[in-house]
Amino acid sequence: MTIMENTPDIGLKYVFKRIIYFNSDCKDLIIKTLKVIKDEILKTNSCDTFDCIVYIDSFGIYCNNENVINQFERFIVSKLPDNTLIYPHYTVNLVNFEEIRKFQKHAHLPLGRCIIEAIQVIKESIEKFTLQNIFLSFNGGKDCVVLLYLFQAVLEELKYNERIKAVYFQSDDQFSEEEDYVQSTVNRFNLDLKVIKGELKSGLNDFLKENPQFCASIIGTRQSDTGSRKLQFFQKTDPGWPVLVRVQPLLHWNYDNIWSFLRQFSIPYCSLYDKGYTSLGNKSKSHPNPNLKYIDENTGEVKYWPAFLLQDSNSERENRF
Repeated sequence: MTIMENTPDIGLKYVFKRIIYFNSDCKDLIIKTLKVIKDEILKTNSCDTFDCIVYIDSFGIYCNNENVINQFERFIVSKLPDNTLIYPHYTVNLVNFEEIRKFQKHAHLPLGRCIIEAIQVIKESIEKFTLQNIFLSFNGGKDCVVLLYLFQAVLEELKYNERIKAVYFQSDDQFSEEEDYVQSTVNRFNLDLKVIKGELKSGLNDFLKENPQFCASIIGTRQSDTGSRKLQFFQKTDPGWPVLVRVQPLLHWNYDNIWSFLRQFSIPYCSLYDKGYTSLGNKSKSHPNPNLKYIDENTGEVKYWPAFLLQDSNSERENRF
């Protein structure tokens, strides 16, 4: 186990990483637990490129095998007491967008291919419609969070300095945690955000009447979403809806790809995902995913693992009714 005061360049020789923050008074416990977990994992995995490094208020897990990373992450979350780890990563340094773009070189890996494809679609949408005629649909859910960071990575590469135009279609049955996350993201990105309350179709219609320059919306739909299997990257709205092109860069991503991206680049996300929610809908119809439920051995209390530990991605929406 290595103890360091500053983040080294160790990540340069590894493909995958996890940076996990912890309460500063738990450092000794973290070091002890990491040592035990590392020994256990190395016994069951033939992995000769693996490092676990403890910093001042965080530790990094580095490896060239993402399955080992995920296994380590499950071990560490399950073995440590509540309130030891800190997530979501509200306190981390700014996300490195160059690191996101560079991951495209890993075209042999699922996440690398996903990033390549999504960035190509975003660039094509800017070429087709221009940045001034595009808005991002953003409600704080995990998919649109991935899309926001990909969008920003593209804008930085293209040397655009404009604020991202975003629209938040807000229901009357929203989680306060989701609202808080949206506001924190607006502040972080200086988003040009328009909040539209009420029914989606009428709200979109009113918005486009007031802003006729918009002809395309970038949204985080995936083909694994209900009724989305036949969608294309560029899809006109259905008959009866306001005329708009839906740009869908994440169509071929799955649940595991989404969390791989968020965890790989230490991206902040809504705190509900750390309470067992795997998909966010209306507050009254969304609950922690039953597949993440467990009983605390010390207290007998029913608890839920964080969303990124869900084993069966097909059960992603089993928490919505």
